Amino acid sequence: MVGKAHRRCRRVSMRPSPFIERYRSLSSMELSWTEYKAQASADLDSYGAYIYRGQRVAAWRLTSTVHRTALVRSIAEIAGYVNYMLPQVHGAVEGWTGRSWDLATPLGLAEFMAFLQHNGFPTPLLDWTASPYIAAYFAFEAVNHFAPQSENVAIYAFNQSAWRTKFKQIYDVADQTPHVSVLKPRTIGNHKLALQQGCFTWSNLSDVEEHIRQNETDTETYLRKYEIRVAERPRVMRELDLMGISAVQLMPSTEAVCKKALEDLIGINPLEPRSAL
Repeated sequence: MVGKAHRRCRRVSMRPSPFIERYRSLSSMELSWTEYKAQASADLDSYGAYIYRGQRVAAWRLTSTVHRTALVRSIAEIAGYVNYMLPQVHGAVEGWTGRSWDLATPLGLAEFMAFLQHNGFPTPLLDWTASPYIAAYFAFEAVNHFAPQSENVAIYAFNQSAWRTKFKQIYDVADQTPHVSVLKPRTIGNHKLALQQGCFTWSNLSDVEEHIRQNETDTETYLRKYEIRVAERPRVMRELDLMGISAVQLMPSTEAVCKKALEDLIGINPLEPRSAL
């Protein structure tokens, strides 16, 4: 369990929607897209306290990409990942990009891991965004429109403000205290991070959700999990597109243009029901 910070928790103004009140005792709740938008609007009263993450399969846990591999299998192995693996990767990336990061400093290490996270290399980071709508995009965008893998997507809302106030944030990789820490590196050289209003959690644990839940009480919670039916995908993607949230805006490239063109075409087709397993 992470140590408590010395300063007291500052209460953040929150106005839960009626949908939250119905499911306050549950770790997850199923909402319609309309209900989710109402909750996202209510969250505005928290003045940025929440960050959001979308996942296309509701059953998936909050597990970083490196913890989904055999590169890191214990808390102790995080230090080896940082001290031995990352310098080798840094050499290859530096040779290609012409840019270097100071891995000996917390800031340089954070920015390098953020760069790797957005370029396909496994890290102990999880992507989050300040926007509940960008999180919804990433939850629904990855769904196979013609053969959905799950009946629901999941969108997490994490009260990072209350969490950071109450629990010690750890950025020393040699510290083996189990933790979940919020990371907001600079966006220099990482335009995707800026466009996606992104930030990260970094942890030495394989199950971030479990750790957060273990530190919750009946009166103090930090993590909400919303589930929305995959069948609402066509409507959700159309609305997000009208908000200016698409692959072109979030990940500008020729590939993104093609992805959006495909999305526009398949969006006119009804979503196929999930095949029986």
